[in-house]
Amino acid sequence: MCGCGATGLSELVHYTPEQIEAAAWLPFSARTLRDKASARVFPHSRAGGRITFLPRHIREIAAMHEVRPASERKHSA
Repeated sequence: MCGCGATGLSELVHYTPEQIEAAAWLPFSARTLRDKASARVFPHSRAGGRITFLPRHIREIAAMHEVRPASERKHSA
């Protein structure tokens, strides 16, 4: 027994582009996820030769498309 607990193991689950599209976790089609992963634009895994995404990859992709308010921008002196 590894003592990882359900929370630790859930971070190891690999999701297919189709699963991500069906769950609507990201605003991209399965095709776009696959294309951008193949082009190395999106972080992903290639376990077993298939493109899959770990939960951390999904969070990274979401963060890549955040837009911060102008008031948070640093002003140069």
